[in-house]
Amino acid sequence: MPRYSDEIIEEVRQTNDIVDIISQYVHLKRSGRNYAGLCPFHNEKSPSFFVSPDKQIFHCFGCGVGGNVFTFLTKIEGINFVEAVQMLAERSNIQLPTINNNVDTAKEELKAKVLKVNEFTAQYYHEKLYKPESKIAQEYVKKRKLSNETLKAFRLGFSGNFDELYRALVKEGFKDPEILESGLVNRNDNGKYIDRYRNRLMFPICDARGRVIAFGGRVLDDSKPKYINTNDTVAYNKGRHLFGLNVAKKGDIKKRILIVEGYMDVISLHQRGITNVVAPLRNSINTATRLVT
Repeated sequence: MPRYSDEIIEEVRQTNDIVDIISQYVHLKRSGRNYAGLCPFHNEKSPSFFVSPDKQIFHCFGCGVGGNVFTFLTKIEGINFVEAVQMLAERSNIQLPTINNNVDTAKEELKAKVLKVNEFTAQYYHEKLYKPESKIAQEYVKKRKLSNETLKAFRLGFSGNFDELYRALVKEGFKDPEILESGLVNRNDNGKYIDRYRNRLMFPICDARGRVIAFGGRVLDDSKPKYINTNDTVAYNKGRHLFGLNVAKKGDIKKRILIVEGYMDVISLHQRGITNVVAPLRNSINTATRLVT
């Protein structure tokens, strides 16, 4: 886990106005020197949630929760303090120096590269879905009556044959360590690199910040297994994430969130206007649900 100096943390805090940040999640109205709104952390009919632009803090007189901009983000996004600092630093275009050991630094650097591999792959698969050779996938999404808007919202895609993705990644400049760590490509006993997902409908899995962290792939014929999912990587832990949370959080999930079984359940309900819906990425949802409680 990276560590940051007190000076850089304070710089990040000062460059992110708490009213601006909280306004992205809560409808605030001016109340004297402060702003007031309905608390996103408990159900209420009258506003008891206040934000002070002068002190750069928030406090709810109903449930007692309060703190600064970092506190708010950790609770509303279900992330830890370091992730909140990184999220706000990215928003303010602040480069974060690390003061941790070489092992942690190398791990963070690999994670950043894997996230870039995943982002490229999600776009690559999504664009391939619309190409003539992806007819089998096009027929499937048509059968499921998925609109183009839904396909784009969840960035559904289609994977190719043998080492098609691997060659595209190498051409893009990615190196073998981050490609293999992503779980998208395997190396066989003969040393050849083979795409893990071949001829499958692809579901990018995103974290709460919208970063592509993993993939699920559904077979479109009688092949087995029906689904292949990314194993845990430096960028992904199944127990900490929920499929569709990045899309659901754009709507109103303050009062209730529905947890369903799988990818298509989330997507189908979302298209029917039920947007406060997510799916666990492992059999147990105990850890994952902490992200939305």
